[in-house]
Amino acid sequence: MQVLIPAPFWVSYPEIAKMAGAKPVIIDCTAQDDFLLTPAALQASTSLTPASRLLILCYPSNPTGSVYSRKDVEAIAEVVADHPRLMVLSDEIYEHIIYTPAEHHSFAALPGMYDCTLTVNGFYKAFAMTGWRLGYLAAPSHVAIQSQSTSGACLPFPLPDCLS
Repeated sequence: MQVLIPAPFWVSYPEIAKMAGAKPVIIDCTAQDDFLLTPAALQASTSLTPASRLLILCYPSNPTGSVYSRKDVEAIAEVVADHPRLMVLSDEIYEHIIYTPAEHHSFAALPGMYDCTLTVNGFYKAFAMTGWRLGYLAAPSHVAIQSQSTSGACLPFPLPDCLS
């Protein structure tokens, strides 16, 4: 099983793929394309194979800040639609941290993409909740699981009234 990761990328993506038992496959994106994955690069890459199960898209991008236009994500969706076993993990944690004229377009909201998209998002980036790390996964019911994870939690003791 392969996880396709456009580069540059958030440092943890390959390690997360390895922890899940998958092989991370890096697809280089160029400055000429604003460090965004293009459908041509995805299709031309030897990376997109029958073993490819997940494409990670992070936009606005960490670390570059690049934002896919609606036309860009629709074009990538066309490639994904041609590969029925390929799902998309759409990391949209920075959706509210963009500057005009850029606009955010959620991958799962595109026609036909809901059933193959795992949307990762959260509250702590957009609402300046440093340290809270409140996030969520939105996914179709056939792949979603209920889970709870704690990362770096360090609560004060005794607990403030608002937390007890």
